[in-house]
Amino acid sequence: MAAGLGVVSFGGNSHASGSTSAVTEIWECSFAMEITDASTFTGFTQTFCGYIADQIEDWFTSTDAKICDTEELAYVKWNEFSLATGHQLTDPTIVDFRSVRGIASGDSYPVSMTYRISLDNSTRNPRARGGFFPPRTGLGVQPDGRIRSIDAQPMAFVAKSMFDNINILFGADATVAIWSRRDKATHIVNRVRVGDVPDNISRRRNHLRETYYTETF
Repeated sequence: MAAGLGVVSFGGNSHASGSTSAVTEIWECSFAMEITDASTFTGFTQTFCGYIADQIEDWFTSTDAKICDTEELAYVKWNEFSLATGHQLTDPTIVDFRSVRGIASGDSYPVSMTYRISLDNSTRNPRARGGFFPPRTGLGVQPDGRIRSIDAQPMAFVAKSMFDNINILFGADATVAIWSRRDKATHIVNRVRVGDVPDNISRRRNHLRETYYTETF
């Protein structure tokens, strides 16, 4: 019985405001799943991609996720990858298209302001740690620079609920995991964490091009 690897990727657009369609940035997140037995697994289908997308959409549009209403979830991809090579095996890509937005107000924040959803297996192994940064949030940040605990705890809970529901969907056949390319292996996740210091993800700027205003002397 050989383990396999599934990768869920989801992303979309950052809009100029909660009421406009003008796109200012694009974003994508991902997480892995350990396939218990790659030789018998039959879940790489459009149907299962839709089931996963339902759970991601429920999280994305929940009050506790604090995703800004400028942010649009446009697609979810669900594909098989090779643990040995890291290459995608499914062809064509399995994708479920969506068009939903977060519900928090926060378009006065930088488009790159967010928080990290960290995943690990409760060990000190650095190759068993992962996670992702959601798109722009509508968080209220305190004067000390921290997210309020009454916001951060529900953010962690609703993220864990999403992963719980995805695990339940697949039963014993697949489990949310960390993919270690170095180990060519997966590490099953048993913990979700959200820190109380917001992040600024400048590397996400692959669409928002900067305009410079110059003064000479």
